[in-house]
Amino acid sequence: MVEDNCADKSYPNWLQSLAHGPMVKVTSWPIYFSRGYIFHTHDYGKERKTANYGVCVKGTVSSGLSDEPDFYGIIRDIIELHYHGPVELKVVVFFCDWYDSTSGRGIRRNKSGIIDVNVTKRYGKYDPFILASQADQVCYVPYPRVTRKREQQWEAAIVIQPRGKVLVDGNLDFTAMQSENDSPIINVDSVEVETLTNLHGQVEDLDDVNVNDESGSDDEDGNSDIEVTDEDSE
Repeated sequence: MVEDNCADKSYPNWLQSLAHGPMVKVTSWPIYFSRGYIFHTHDYGKERKTANYGVCVKGTVSSGLSDEPDFYGIIRDIIELHYHGPVELKVVVFFCDWYDSTSGRGIRRNKSGIIDVNVTKRYGKYDPFILASQADQVCYVPYPRVTRKREQQWEAAIVIQPRGKVLVDGNLDFTAMQSENDSPIINVDSVEVETLTNLHGQVEDLDDVNVNDESGSDDEDGNSDIEVTDEDSE
């Protein structure tokens, strides 16, 4: 006889709240900060100098195809869902309009390797919601000096780096540069020089030059000791 012990199992409070579903009342925001990005809705940001309403989501491989394209779109609304329960669970989702993700018709890769998006083509299926944690930010930039109407439909999707994040090449060596020159002192043989030629072509005999150990260096630096007489002190 097999006993059912499901009634004895305990589940975390957040999972129970999630299973009960969200409240009917939600909160809508024009701005949301997530993962180093500042997202705006299209209506809020379309007249601003910075366009923070573009989003990109990595394509899933549910169909078994490893080369499924990414999805590009704009944020129409930022919705915060509230759930019943003691933990007061909240989930933020983006309501988005998606561009056509078909290669060659909705998106393409230009010669520089940048993704272009046809902003006149829309995604055919109704799938507007994504989690805020899924979204990467992009900025759609039109090409200047485009005369053909067909080319005016394409805009470059520039990927925005999150604030506070620095991209570092994994092959970089962070060893201090001066450590490469930390070689031991090498003793070299002395070289005897009898004459020197200055910039004017005049030859100077080194035998006539007096070299002093410490006083000579002080004289050159202008730090030689000065004897003060009684008259000077007065």
